[in-house]
Amino acid sequence: MDVALELGMDGVCVFEEEPTGDYIFGGPYFRDSSPLKKEIILPSHKLEHWENSLMLDHTTPKIEKVYLRKTFPVILREFTHSFRLLSEDWSGRVSLVVYNDDKATEIASAQIEKTPIVSKKAMELEKMKGGPVSRERLIAALDLVIADGLRRQNNNPASPTYGSLFAFYDVEAKLHRTSYWNWASTQYVKMVLDAIHVPEIQKLYNKEELIASADKIGRNILKYQVKEEGHPSEGSFLVIWMRRFHSYAKWIGTSDSGVMVRWALMPLYEATGDSTYLEASKYWAVKKAEMLDDFDVLPHFYRYDEDLFNAKILDETGWDPEGHAALYEVTRENQFRESGKKFMDKHMKVFQREDGLWHRAYDWTTKENVETMRMTRGSGWAMEGLLAMNRMYPDTIYLQYAEKMAKHLQENQNEDGSWSFIFDKDPQEVSVTEKGTPLWSLLFYQLYEATGKSEYLQTARKALSWCLENQYTGPDVEAIGGLVGSTSHSMVGIREYFPSSCAYTTGFFGMAILEELKVLGSQ
Repeated sequence: MDVALELGMDGVCVFEEEPTGDYIFGGPYFRDSSPLKKEIILPSHKLEHWENSLMLDHTTPKIEKVYLRKTFPVILREFTHSFRLLSEDWSGRVSLVVYNDDKATEIASAQIEKTPIVSKKAMELEKMKGGPVSRERLIAALDLVIADGLRRQNNNPASPTYGSLFAFYDVEAKLHRTSYWNWASTQYVKMVLDAIHVPEIQKLYNKEELIASADKIGRNILKYQVKEEGHPSEGSFLVIWMRRFHSYAKWIGTSDSGVMVRWALMPLYEATGDSTYLEASKYWAVKKAEMLDDFDVLPHFYRYDEDLFNAKILDETGWDPEGHAALYEVTRENQFRESGKKFMDKHMKVFQREDGLWHRAYDWTTKENVETMRMTRGSGWAMEGLLAMNRMYPDTIYLQYAEKMAKHLQENQNEDGSWSFIFDKDPQEVSVTEKGTPLWSLLFYQLYEATGKSEYLQTARKALSWCLENQYTGPDVEAIGGLVGSTSHSMVGIREYFPSSCAYTTGFFGMAILEELKVLGSQ
């Protein structure tokens, strides 16, 4: 629904024929089912901006139309009302209907046609493509990256995830999707809170408004911390409602909480001074340290509705020490450094390969590994953890293994600076990873900072150049500023191979730009 919702504004779904069966509306937050009818009401308290979920128990019913309606008591003959749109790029039909003795009569309507919208900033940036990576170009790109994140924000105050970012923008459907992947908003927080210190950005944006937008993301994260005393995942955060075609499930991320601490909660503590963010982060770290004594390898997700830990642990959990490092860097309390080491050493025992790569998964119930699949993005999450460990324990085995992993990525970087979704395969076969490329650009900048080796800077810059050349500049105004890609994981779980852009990609892209600005400033 790309019209801002109002109090008392319901949705109406009309089917072509009288259907049978039941339906659920309002996933992932609502689970109650109702009998299907020719016309069903989608109540205002369940409606979301942009993406809404209607689940039917079979595939027979065909939808004829869906529309929003609101009833106004009209006292005088004159009546005016204004609707607020969520996008400039809007078209549709508005009708005025009079109800008399329960009979509806349409008395007026207007069809609003879509008109081409031109972004001057996008046009100017497009002209810079193919040219040098100047400070002017980096600032222009960063400006569009920040704006992309602001457009993604869920500003529906009635939504259970108010403040979060929609994880995906579906270019084909022209729809923002998935506001309930809480962790996918966090990279944007760190990026925008760092960007407000850039003089040119300070002239383009109101600093306090950017902090307020980031704070809304943080408040949504805090809302979903597990505080049930004695709960198996106490202290961790709800990271996603796992979406499948037939259901949603709440997943508590024991390790994914670490990146939420790193990219959102601790930066917000430093930016706002609000100790709530610090205390929530400490609570996670302390409770997770207790969990480490109960497991040889810490499980990945706690499936909240089923009351059990997921058996499979992915290599992606390697990013967990990000949270420990962020806490240690601010507090200098050794307990966070030590618990991060305890986690990572246990993980590396079952995941780390001598060649520098990580196995893809480990089943903590059967003690079995799933071999590495050489996924660029997944390897990047493990690399995050190794570099975080190096920040706490400099120049030790963690850096050695980080460099080993980096060598694989360097050897398999595409000529244009990108990486393939599976890094050692032809991009024609598996597609370029628009998510993994900016992530690894940032990681190589961090590796350069850690070692001073110019080869890492060259790799980082090559990847950033690909991002700059492929930054979306039009004509879809909702997609401007992001990196659009199409892979088997485009929108993770559904809509594979449909073109989309991703919120955390936006965050990593912006952070890579900021790293290049730092390098340019020091030269």
